[in-house]
Amino acid sequence: MTSDSNRPAKRRRVTQACDYCHRRSIRCQPAVGDIHERCTNCVDFEQPCTRDRAVRRRGVKPGRSMSQQTPSPSLHTVQTPDSSGPIPSHSSVSLPWTAPQVASQAAIVDLIDVYIEVVYPIFPLFHRPSFLRKISRGEYMDSREMFAVTMAACALASARAADNALFDSNWDAQTLGSMSSSVFYEAAIRALPKTDTPEHSLNLMRAYALLSLTAIQHGNTRDMQAYLGKYHALVAMDGLHDEANWPRDLTIIELEERRRLYWSMYTLDIFSCIVFNSVIRSREEQSVVRYPTELDDACFDNTGYRTEPQSPVDAISPSSSSSPDSWVHGWNIVTDLWRLLEHVTMKLHSHTKKKRSFLEIAANFEASPPTSKLQAEVNRIYFGLPYHFREIKERTGDQAKDRYGFQAANITATVQLLRMVLLASEQNTIEQRCQVVSEVVNAFMRIPSSYLRAISSPLLHHLSGIGSVLGGVLGEPLLDYQYQQVRTVLLSLAQLLENLDIGIHSVKSAQKLRALVVQIDEHMASRGSAVSPATMYMDPHNRDLQLPQDVLSEWPWKSGFMHFPSE
Repeated sequence: MTSDSNRPAKRRRVTQACDYCHRRSIRCQPAVGDIHERCTNCVDFEQPCTRDRAVRRRGVKPGRSMSQQTPSPSLHTVQTPDSSGPIPSHSSVSLPWTAPQVASQAAIVDLIDVYIEVVYPIFPLFHRPSFLRKISRGEYMDSREMFAVTMAACALASARAADNALFDSNWDAQTLGSMSSSVFYEAAIRALPKTDTPEHSLNLMRAYALLSLTAIQHGNTRDMQAYLGKYHALVAMDGLHDEANWPRDLTIIELEERRRLYWSMYTLDIFSCIVFNSVIRSREEQSVVRYPTELDDACFDNTGYRTEPQSPVDAISPSSSSSPDSWVHGWNIVTDLWRLLEHVTMKLHSHTKKKRSFLEIAANFEASPPTSKLQAEVNRIYFGLPYHFREIKERTGDQAKDRYGFQAANITATVQLLRMVLLASEQNTIEQRCQVVSEVVNAFMRIPSSYLRAISSPLLHHLSGIGSVLGGVLGEPLLDYQYQQVRTVLLSLAQLLENLDIGIHSVKSAQKLRALVVQIDEHMASRGSAVSPATMYMDPHNRDLQLPQDVLSEWPWKSGFMHFPSE
């Protein structure tokens, strides 16, 4: 007979979920072999496994019948889809919010890790250590606004994963991409408050910020503008463009997070103005918000700064090199460049309000900073950067080191966008435009593709500026050698898009560019044959060629702000 000591231990049957699992409405199972008899969730997330809440007895209370337990619905009650019984229509009591189960805790943790890896270096909206700690503890399930911002971050991370924007090769892109970004996106929207309140939390503003970024990733411009507008409405309602109006009891972490959020959304506002031709909602001259302290998140918490912090840079003037050893210094430099972009963009837009003669436009230019001065300021900022922000090395797999690579890539991309807008702000010859565009494409080609893929869909909008300039060039009469210059740039741009492999859009754009080159080549080869004067203009002296409209109709980018207004 088998002794009692050799018998397998009988599995303990759980009749009541622990407090941790009960609050999160997740299944509570005992951990096998745990001497403290904790559940698997509490072991995984290092939580105390307690059952201290009062036990509710089931069944009918003594002395009451079933008919007395539940009142029958009447004209004064309404039934809601989320409730299990009638609710008085004029009752002032509302049901407490309960977080829905959108995905497993493991899936949420993975997606937040993706956010930290590929989104956070450009949009560092959170204090990394404290945010990850809250996610690991499942605290987002206890707060409606924290739940909304977490779901929005997961939606953005899932969309980036679907676009092959992952750094770490250990990630299973197919598994991460299979968790639909739209599911998290809709969950975040449902968790948003239905009405505005006089005081708005930081998490609500961050939720709007992340939803607008996710909308760009989804290609939904209307949603992007809607949530960007909601964010700026909260800023305007409470005067948050001035730190003097911020709450007085802010912790160190929340102060730094608010500064990062403010300038992140400022750059997004200028980006939307340039790319989507929208209005600028926040002006840098009206912003009285300091730059974030140039220290990594690991160097400070609510108890203080672990090293002597540099004085935060006043937002009234562009930042100086106060802490070049921190990746946040590179992030602040990018903000400087976007502030220059605001002025260049306003200068450009001032010429497109109505048709005017070139003399009128030139007179207006005299009232604004000349392009040469703006270009000189760009060069001063760029060439004054430390070496690690100008030379972009391949990613190392070490997130702390790769954040410097992100800043270097973002600085290069922003500088090239600045050059494109400056190019569009004045008249240039075809040769000058082709030269600048060629230099811009070559600059992007030097950025490791892993960083470009991580920037993802917003980068395609940067490149659309190149497409707009080239589209304008192709619409003009071209000499043979001029077309050869354009042709070289077109093929380089197609190669860049193929290297990016950012979802289906970059692939289709590259295919269209190569097909367009073939069409133009065939057209150029056959131009000695009879061609309709309505579709082709040939100058016998200069041998200029005007491409037919049916060829230009295949151009993947429409001419936008980059196309200088013609008389």
